[in-house]
This record gives sequence, C-alpha cells and structure tokens, in this order.
Amino acid sequence: MTRKAVTASDLFARLQLPTLSLDALSCGCDDERQLYHWLADQCLQPYQSSDQQRLSALLITLADEIARWRGSSSRRLQMLELVREYALACVDGMALRRAGQIQATGPSLQADVRTATRVLQQLALAYSALAQQIRLEPGLRLLSRRRNVRALHRAVDAYRRLLQLAPLFSVETPRHSWRNLQLLVQLARAQKLADQTVRDRHHPQRRDCVAWAYIQVALFASANPGQLSEPDQERLWSLTHQWQRSAFIEAEYTDRGSALLASLALDQPPIPANRVENCQLDLRHFTAPLGWKIDLKRLLEQLSGEVQRDELLRRVYHGWADQFGRQQRRTPTEQRCEILVGLGAACHHLDSGTPPDRDVIERLCGGPCEPVSEDATRPSLRRQAAEFGGLLPSAPSFGGRWQGGVRDSRADRYRPREAGVVDFSSAGMGLRLDSELAQKVRTGELLAVRLTDSWQLAVVRWQCTLSDHCRVGVELLASEALAVRVQRQTDAGHLSAPISGLLLRAAGQGGATLVLPKPLFKSGDRVELLARPGGRSLRLGSEVEVGKGFACFSFV
Repeated sequence: MTRKAVTASDLFARLQLPTLSLDALSCGCDDERQLYHWLADQCLQPYQSSDQQRLSALLITLADEIARWRGSSSRRLQMLELVREYALACVDGMALRRAGQIQATGPSLQADVRTATRVLQQLALAYSALAQQIRLEPGLRLLSRRRNVRALHRAVDAYRRLLQLAPLFSVETPRHSWRNLQLLVQLARAQKLADQTVRDRHHPQRRDCVAWAYIQVALFASANPGQLSEPDQERLWSLTHQWQRSAFIEAEYTDRGSALLASLALDQPPIPANRVENCQLDLRHFTAPLGWKIDLKRLLEQLSGEVQRDELLRRVYHGWADQFGRQQRRTPTEQRCEILVGLGAACHHLDSGTPPDRDVIERLCGGPCEPVSEDATRPSLRRQAAEFGGLLPSAPSFGGRWQGGVRDSRADRYRPREAGVVDFSSAGMGLRLDSELAQKVRTGELLAVRLTDSWQLAVVRWQCTLSDHCRVGVELLASEALAVRVQRQTDAGHLSAPISGLLLRAAGQGGATLVLPKPLFKSGDRVELLARPGGRSLRLGSEVEVGKGFACFSFV
C-alpha cells in the first residue's frame, strides 16, 4: 500500500501559524536599524531583574506583530534576529543563570520561568511564520533558501531552548512544543534544508543546523533529565552538543534497535526503542512520512568504553541501550495515599520508641549480632562538634521548633500528607500532589508512602509542576523498613549519641541497607546498631543511594 506524501502546505497548516494581517508595527519601526534605536530608547536591560518582566512583555508583543506583519521577508528576518538577541539574553537572565543558585520553588522564580518560556514560544512562532512566507515568496532561489534555512533553524533552536528549561525547573512542557518542533524538522527535511549549516554565535561551535539542533534536544529529553540534579542536567546538555553529530535521522528502516523513535502524531520526545520492546508497536507510525528514528548505534559504541568510569554516562547509556530499559508496565489508577516527606518524618512514624529486638535485626541483616562494648562512653556535644569540623549536621529530630513564638510539635511537623496515585508498577508509582505539598518535595527526596496499612520507602525520581498541581514519579527502595538507632564510633573509640535511621530490606534484591542522615555519616564509618538485648557492630560500605539529606549505605 502506497502512503500519501505529506506536503509542505499540510505541515504548515498543522502548525496553525498566524496570517499576514498587519500593515505596520505598533512601535512604528520599518527596518532593523529603526528597531535597534527604538529598543535602546526603552532603557530596559535583560540582566536587570526590575526590567525583565517589562522587557519580556515587549519582546512577546514585537515577535507576535512581526509574525503577522506584511513586510518583506528580508526585513522581517533582520528584525527577528535583533529580537532574538534580546530574547536569549532575557531568558538567560530570568532563568538559566538562576538554576544552580535558587530552587525553583518560589512564586517569583516560577513566574519568571514561565515568562521565559512564553518568550521562546513566541519567537519560534514568528520564525515559523517567516519560513512559511519565504517558501511562497518569489525571488532568487539561492537567497530564498538561505533565508529559509535560517528561519527554520531559529524556530527549531527556540523550541530546543524552551525544552531545556522544562526539566531544569520541573515545570510543564508547553502543549504542542514537541509536535511543532518535529513538524519543523520534517519541513526542513522535505526541502533538503535540515543538514545545511548556518552561523549562530550563541552555539558553542558557532555553526549549527536543523538536524543537529533537533538531535541534541532529543538526546537530552530521552535521557530523563528530570531525574538529574541541576549540575548534572547542565553537564548533560553540554555533552549532547558533542554527541549530536554521532547520531542521525533515518526515515525508512526495519531495525528499530539502538534508536529513538519519533512520531509526528505525538506531542512528546522521541522514545528509546528499549522501552517498547515488549509492545506490539506498529512501525508505520514511526517511519516516513509519519515519523522517523534517530540511530544511536555509533554513539552507543563511543559511550560503551566510558560508562564504567562515569555515573552520568552509565545512566544515559542504560537509558538507550537495547539490553536495558523499563521492564515494568505502569497501570493507571485513581487512589489516595498518605506520604511522609524526609527521613525525620519516616523515622518518627516507624519508630516504636524502643530498640528493635535482636532477632528482627538478624532477620533483616542476616547473621548473628556482635555484642556492643558496655564501657563505650557518650562524648560531649563539644567533642562531637569538633570531630565533625565544628558543625553538627541536621539529623532527624524529635523535639519541637519555634514558629512565630509558638512551638511546632513533632506531630504537626511530621504529620502525614494526602496525595493521589495516578499509576503504579512493581518498581514505583506516579503521585499527584497539591501545590502546598509540592513546595516540600524535590527530586531526590526520601518519601514514605502508605496505601493501606504499612509504609513503603521510596525516593522521588522526577517532578513536574503543572498549573494546578504537581506530578512526581517515585521509585520504591524497600519491601520492608525498620526504624533503628545507631551510634557512630569516633576516632577516639567513643560512641556518639543515638541517631535515628532506617534499616531497609531492598526491594527485589534481598540485601539490607542503612538509611542515615548526610553528611553526618560517610562510607567507612564504624557504627553500633542498637537492639535488645545487645546491638551489632557494623562498618558502613558504599553509598547505594544518595538523596536530599540522606544516603543508603551497604554494610558489613
């Protein structure tokens, strides 16, 4: 059966671009030089926080008007290039430079990120409308192609930058972003412009093309950046600049292995093929003219020799390689659950008030307990502080806190919060949190989740803030958890005051781990695990899991 070819007109129609209906711009400018002076007269600086919102609103209006202006394509392109300079500086000042300094929790920062997103959206729309005009405009073919490839590249680049912001600040990806991006890539491929390079001083290599820009953001988004810290996301973004030339788009294929699969019908990033190995997938939706694959074979060969030395590369490689991938299927549901946020809250609700029996610890750990020396003395707080560099890190506390002159009881501080369950699998679940609870939860946070009677320990792997709620994905850490008290053995042979922690039986693996507050404990520390009638001496091994304020240690 022969498939009907998708024309450029069909693709532009799906982009739903504005028509040319404006005779003049509201600023009165008619070319790039006039616009340059007009913007300078506004005295708005993109890196001045007091000017950013006003400048952003001005740029959004300008991009929208230029998209609908009946001026020639050459003048519109020059004016959009000037607007782009201001827009990228504004996005950098409002969002990117604040990523590693301030958590995206405050309303002010969230508003700035959403404004930066709207600036990039409008910029992409204006360049897309310009590309449509250039295609229909008569003139020299060579000049038209040069303008066309630049307009398409700038539109794709705006979407690329927009799609970097969403996981960096855990906000929702604007609707149709991925669909529009891939329609633009298909337009460039249909006109044989996807591989033509253009100058771009904002790109690390100073030259870029539509295919490289798209492949970079596809690699970035398919590597689950929402599960990474801000520094790791920035490093991954930098690495994908290097990797983009080691992957390529293939429209006609039969082997879907070691690839990312993209469909023009889906408003989502390309899917790693290893995630759909167990699905009866119709490849027609991911081959020309409906889609394509991004072949990763050469890139995976390059990474295979480095994954053992670099944790980030290992995670990325396992996300793409055929022999790895998601093995569990998620099942949609509508349930309610209770959650506890943080190690302190989990210890408070799981703690019985007395040390656990020795046979319970033996069952979880395996092997008999070694007796604890009775002559070990508890050092003074001054000695503890000296041994930890003059500062005792925060550990789970059961005392009260003062808030506005009123003592905040541990019951209020550690009370369970209600959340919704939207899907689940054998390894984790997706949760729906209200806005108040979302302020307390971050990627890497330890949670205790209770659906029925017992608490299950989990860690937040990703987070996405929507307009009225927050979605988080959690991975279960243990099939069984026990609240314990441990004492750290100092270099002088003394024991510290008891510190609360959790003893976990790892889910599906059978090994036991200790969850302890960071940075109070580290690998190699000797600790005493308190029990009745006698405790157990342990040496902390490697950090199996590290999160916000806690670490899971193996032990011997």
